[in-house]
Amino acid sequence: MEAFIPYIQAVGRGEKLKRDLTREEARQALELILAGKATPAQIGAFLITQRVKGETAEEIIGFVEAARAVCHQLYPKLPDLLDLGTPYDGKARTPQLAVAIALITAAAGQPVVLHGAPDVPTKRGITPAHVLSALGIPADQPLSTVATQLETLGIGYLHAPRFAPAWHALTPIRQQFGLRTALNTVEKLLNPANATRCVVGFFHRNYLLRMRPAIGRLFPGSWLIQGIEGSIECRAGRTTRLYPADAEGKPLVIEAPRLGFATSDDTVVPPDPQLHAEVTQSILQDRPSPCRDTALLTAGVLLYLSGRVDRLADGLGQARAVLAEGKALRLLADWRALSQRTPYPTEASAAT
Repeated sequence: MEAFIPYIQAVGRGEKLKRDLTREEARQALELILAGKATPAQIGAFLITQRVKGETAEEIIGFVEAARAVCHQLYPKLPDLLDLGTPYDGKARTPQLAVAIALITAAAGQPVVLHGAPDVPTKRGITPAHVLSALGIPADQPLSTVATQLETLGIGYLHAPRFAPAWHALTPIRQQFGLRTALNTVEKLLNPANATRCVVGFFHRNYLLRMRPAIGRLFPGSWLIQGIEGSIECRAGRTTRLYPADAEGKPLVIEAPRLGFATSDDTVVPPDPQLHAEVTQSILQDRPSPCRDTALLTAGVLLYLSGRVDRLADGLGQARAVLAEGKALRLLADWRALSQRTPYPTEASAAT
């Protein structure tokens, strides 16, 4: 445990002596944590002092490299897979729309993958896993099963206890802080299916801009979205700002009212997975609502960001057609059926 002390000292000294870690130091620090070579007290001291100091892009890159190194990696035979980096701590107030957005996007021909974990602080809210389970799709499936779903249907969900057990083992310690830490950012960037590009949600613009260089170097061609509760949602009736990970790229401003989504989405849903699943079902059945408009708008934007269409208007048109023709609802049924009949082989066949 002595080996970890210098990392705490580096970030935790007084105002004149504390300093940022280099990328290599950040990687080494998290490697020690994930290898069980730091005590819970040391982990807490390190993460909280990091939060007070403020993590840098270089530190986040090092943390992500260390975390990805202990993940079971998936390599599905899919070109142009899109990773949806949603908050692992879920939604506390607003509807969890990630599953609906993913289904619409995938049904329109753009393969997508979600990933997450249970009971992540600080919100410990409703996650895609909660919604999937309420819809009859087990969240905790072997990696090889998810690989089959991705390659067959173009959609899948990866559960961190499966693909990153060492990472997930930190959850009980994190629950004792009552504060967000750098780990809340890192887990959104795990990209366990090695997608071509990522779309990552953030709430605070200043923090998003600070993380932009890190994501640009880790996953070129990716996008950062300033969404409600740190989601990737482009809300109906609102203006949403999106930033290319390339720091030289110009932000994309989505003005929902000008695109025909004028009714503001101010929906609030209690933290009951079944209620969130009912919202998802309603969206996939193309029932008019602000939630449907938010999911449709976001899926259309994702089709545009991924290069599936050349114009945003075309992405929105495809998303509308997918809902109107019932394709997204059928994809949900296909996903449910495949998840229930796919044999659960060993992980080794899909992960390295």
